[in-house]
Amino acid sequence: MDVFTASILLILILLPLLGFYFRQSWLKPPLPPSPSSGLPLIGHLHLLGKLPHQSFQALAEKHGPIFSLRFGFRHAVVISSTDLAKEVLRVHDATFASRPSNVGMNIGFYKYLMGGAPYGDLWKQLRRLYSVELLTSKRIDSFLPLRLEELSLMLSGLARAHERNEAVDMRNLLTCFTFNTITRILMNKRYFQHQGEELHGIDSSEASVFKAILVELSETALQFRISALLPSYLRWIDWSVYWIRRLHAKQDQFLQKIIDEHKNEKNTSTSSKDIMDMMLGLLAEDPRGEDIVKAAMTELVSGGTDTSATVIEWALAEILHRAPRVLGKAHDELDAVVGRSRMVDEADLPRLPYLQAIIKENFRLHPPAPLLVPHMPTHESNLAGYRVLGGTTTFVNVYAIGRDPALWDEPLEFRPERFLGSSVDVKGQDFELLPFGSGRRACPGMGLGLRTVQLALANLIHGFHWSAAEENALEEAGGAVIWVKTPLKAMASPRLPVEVLAWN
Repeated sequence: MDVFTASILLILILLPLLGFYFRQSWLKPPLPPSPSSGLPLIGHLHLLGKLPHQSFQALAEKHGPIFSLRFGFRHAVVISSTDLAKEVLRVHDATFASRPSNVGMNIGFYKYLMGGAPYGDLWKQLRRLYSVELLTSKRIDSFLPLRLEELSLMLSGLARAHERNEAVDMRNLLTCFTFNTITRILMNKRYFQHQGEELHGIDSSEASVFKAILVELSETALQFRISALLPSYLRWIDWSVYWIRRLHAKQDQFLQKIIDEHKNEKNTSTSSKDIMDMMLGLLAEDPRGEDIVKAAMTELVSGGTDTSATVIEWALAEILHRAPRVLGKAHDELDAVVGRSRMVDEADLPRLPYLQAIIKENFRLHPPAPLLVPHMPTHESNLAGYRVLGGTTTFVNVYAIGRDPALWDEPLEFRPERFLGSSVDVKGQDFELLPFGSGRRACPGMGLGLRTVQLALANLIHGFHWSAAEENALEEAGGAVIWVKTPLKAMASPRLPVEVLAWN
């Protein structure tokens, strides 16, 4: 066979193969639209401001409810509509159930962070531990006396501040309350105390250091790092990992001391056991046991302190600075349902629709995690006719959904009335309101967090008349959660007898 004939045969063989390949490529859906302003190496990193959820919202207005970005060697997709959120979190829940890798989170949370674990056996084991053993409704009920005690101490502190005619730093007050509540549930330890005439009390220096470490660990781990711009074999260059390791060493020392104390305690009465005791017992035979316990303590303290505190602070800030009429309507409902001779109990909450509407409206405008925890598809998927590659970091911008004028009339107004008579809830079934996410990766602490917010806000409103102590523009400040940029300062005067406020 001569060369010419061989060449013709080769072409005849290759042409169908090449045609098939290109036909398959042409038939594949396109990738989501992307801003044309990507730069070499950094991609679209320069488009992100200090508040990425706001940057993503602005990009969605230009490019639509699904668009793609590139950050160095990493690809991302941003979702900003209820239909697409439902596709990611329910229809294709299993496909998008994994998480992008995060070196900082792996170090700070001992590789056993349930909320950030890849979808697989480890995540299933941790999820079962949280949902079946630690955070059941019955377990949360068992800690009600403890939660009421912390709430009563906070309310008594507010009454003492009124006696001294002092304005209250609500962020300080609320973070002390939520930190105490969660550490007592988890470790049977109370760190921030209201003593005598001191409103904010005396805090344990150890606990202050631990809380500061948790905040810095979370924020450092969530920040964009240079390693995202590099191929995997060069990511050792990222200096921030070394800083996270130093923080982690201090965190580990604090937690190990508490674990050792629990192991050495002689009182083994079941009724006095906290969650750490339960976990140490359940994982006694697991060689990873102590690290899993430390990871859970870190995750639950960091996730249960600032998130609840910022939700309550935002609600009060909106009421005092933008919608003072809401306070009067809430007082009327509370007086009619609860009366002025006692405080609000958890059993009252279902009978307080206006209070529930306030909380829903606050979650709509100010979700504490506006982009949720990023999802990641384990394989290629199709969303709205676009191709999403496996391994793509996928953000669901619940902040943008909550402010979508196609969904909400006057979306920037704080109007709880929009939820009266509405069946929309915050528990993940209604995709226009997703503060806790939805599906198998929904927040496992939703039950405890929601009860903490509802009961605390109900009693803060029921127990006091409120006024703003200073002007506040209510701008946002970024971080692991979205705070009011300038901490809320308020004056609180009791509207119930002081002995009622200190009902515990």
